[in-house]
Amino acid sequence: MDNVFMFSIDDGTVRANFGVTVEKGVELETLTPLIREEISVEDLRRFYPDGKCCVWGVQDQGDSLSLWKAMAQGDLLLGYRHCSIQCASYVLMKINSPSLSDRLWGKNAEGAFRLICFMDHPHLGEVSIVPQMLRYLEPDCRGFARLSPEKCRNILSDYGSFEVFVRLGLLYDFPFSFRHSE
Repeated sequence: MDNVFMFSIDDGTVRANFGVTVEKGVELETLTPLIREEISVEDLRRFYPDGKCCVWGVQDQGDSLSLWKAMAQGDLLLGYRHCSIQCASYVLMKINSPSLSDRLWGKNAEGAFRLICFMDHPHLGEVSIVPQMLRYLEPDCRGFARLSPEKCRNILSDYGSFEVFVRLGLLYDFPFSFRHSE
């Protein structure tokens, strides 16, 4: 696909959620009873043969729903914290599910993180957004956002694909400390 989405993990609650469902992962079988027919449990089992899934959720606030609806399988997700990329992953599937959100992250007074996406096992680490990266990334991210079409075109023009950008641009061209999550 040709979209890049960034999500902020600066907030304490969001950072805790990230640690539980992205960094550590979740046992898929604990979630399958809550998954309705919008997505296929069999596809999830195929995506996660080890039985551990990586899941991210966004609250339905502001433009989040329209952005989430625009996400498609294969889109790149970048987790942002303190002027650096902490996570790079790809969308596998998505579901809008308050009950799944409650199971994953509990009740939140500000609203459920019900706009959920299942992601592949991410590259985790810390890549500072240095001036050379501003051709590709925004220097700041709050909440949930889509990278501008111009920045996406720059990535594709210079690297050929988002996968090459993650593997070469984020892992090798810029100061980094990234590792692949298993």
